[in-house]
Amino acid sequence: MSASSLNQSITVSIVIPCFNHGQYIQEALDSIDHKKINYNTEIIIVDDGSTDNNTLQKLEELKKLNYTVIHQTNGGPGKARNTGIEKATGQYILPLDADNKIHPNYINKAIPVLEKNSADIVYAAPVFFGNTTLKKRQFKVRPFDDLGLVTGNCADACAIFKKEVWVKNGGYDDCMPSYGFEDWDFWISASKNNFVFHFINEKLYYYRIVEDSMISVFNNKDRNVIIHRYLAKKHSDFYLEKLVKITYIRERYFYDLLRFPITPIIYLLYWLGILENTTKRAKKKYAHYEGVKNC
Repeated sequence: MSASSLNQSITVSIVIPCFNHGQYIQEALDSIDHKKINYNTEIIIVDDGSTDNNTLQKLEELKKLNYTVIHQTNGGPGKARNTGIEKATGQYILPLDADNKIHPNYINKAIPVLEKNSADIVYAAPVFFGNTTLKKRQFKVRPFDDLGLVTGNCADACAIFKKEVWVKNGGYDDCMPSYGFEDWDFWISASKNNFVFHFINEKLYYYRIVEDSMISVFNNKDRNVIIHRYLAKKHSDFYLEKLVKITYIRERYFYDLLRFPITPIIYLLYWLGILENTTKRAKKKYAHYEGVKNC
């Protein structure tokens, strides 16, 4: 069914973009075990202009089972997520790619954090499956760091967040020069909008590695450069602020190295909290300038 209970309000809307992944989508749906999930959910499948007959047939079968299936012309994962989230009635959103899966405890552990208002976005680590011999496709998810966000993504799209994050961000960017980086851009926008991230250091979703998938273009260095330039230009104020802080930290780091042999003592004092480490010092030093607008 499209929701765990049609007569009760929805807590989590699970949005599943699908482009020619009919062979996998049933596994994604089966992983949403309503008997083990403590919250009411709805499932919205967005067909992003699939051309594969098997996928189209599978989606028709799901419609007959009362799943919500929305068809659109191909526009990429960002546009598909926007289409699904726009129709979502839940307070919280979970984007789930059609070839991936979730652990029921993902939702059970994320929602209490969100309901306490201690975070606006909750994400976890993945279990890789499929063609795991492709080691370059196995990424690392790390605790949120606004400085690190300018050089690389910190979380996959499979996170659980308040719908207001999507609203204030203006949705996912569906005009990016290459598919697959929409989540990185989305998290940068969320950081700019002062939303709070929370990392659950557990493996709570399953990321399928497919050899010829869209995301395999990550290995293309030219595309990576183009994406970095696009993000830096789009979020220029954010990048400038963070890179200034990073430069300050780097200078302090090399200054500390020059003070060897007392450097180990300094870093011990950082670890003990007696001295403020360079990252915190940089954030405090430049906090006064955050939010200042040019005339």
